[in-house]
Amino acid sequence: MEIQIKFDKDGRIVPLMNGAEITMNESPFLIFLATAGMCSAVFVRSFMQQRGLPFEEVGITQKMNYDRATNMVSEIDMVVDLPVNFPEKYVSAIKNVIAQCPVKRHLAEPPTFNVIANLTTVLEK
Repeated sequence: MEIQIKFDKDGRIVPLMNGAEITMNESPFLIFLATAGMCSAVFVRSFMQQRGLPFEEVGITQKMNYDRATNMVSEIDMVVDLPVNFPEKYVSAIKNVIAQCPVKRHLAEPPTFNVIANLTTVLEK
């Protein structure tokens, strides 16, 4: 299972699966998964802009191992494709920038999730 993250001509982050853009009309789970790559793209774009480097040719592929038995993703690899002329001195910095993504950090250390059900009374007008 893969999600590609690209930048359009206006610098907008575009998540794709099987060549089709992932939109808010997709399954909530697919949107949730796409946010990890999109968050990484936000940080990469900012890094590139701060250094005057073009980000339009950068691509991110989010590769996920999906376990059909558990219906869970067991591993996510973020593969960053950098332009040929990208300064080698920044390669490890890009990895560090992606590590700062709060979506990634929340997946690594998930919060406690509580479900609260309330019975409410409908008031007549």
